Amino acid sequence: MTNSVKRTGLSILGLLQGAFGSYLALVGVALAFPGTSPHDKDYEEDMFVAPLGFLIMFIWLLVMSSSIVLLRKNKGNFLSFMIPWAVGLCGCILYFIIR
Repeated sequence: MTNSVKRTGLSILGLLQGAFGSYLALVGVALAFPGTSPHDKDYEEDMFVAPLGFLIMFIWLLVMSSSIVLLRKNKGNFLSFMIPWAVGLCGCILYFIIR
């Protein structure tokens, strides 16, 4: 596989991980830490899906940490993944701000 094809693939994956992966991580945070108190009517329902939120956050952390560990050997490949990831993260944050 040539370097340009590999870096293009890493860029696409970084952008997808930055946009959709960060969105899923934020959804995981919202599910894991609901804003209800123990005296609310919906507290039991919210706490029922809290483990799903922790699972989503764990999967996101696993994917990000493994990609960083695997790509740290080659600085060009690492930057080809991390720069589009940062752009995707900014897009995800802007989506929540504008929305």
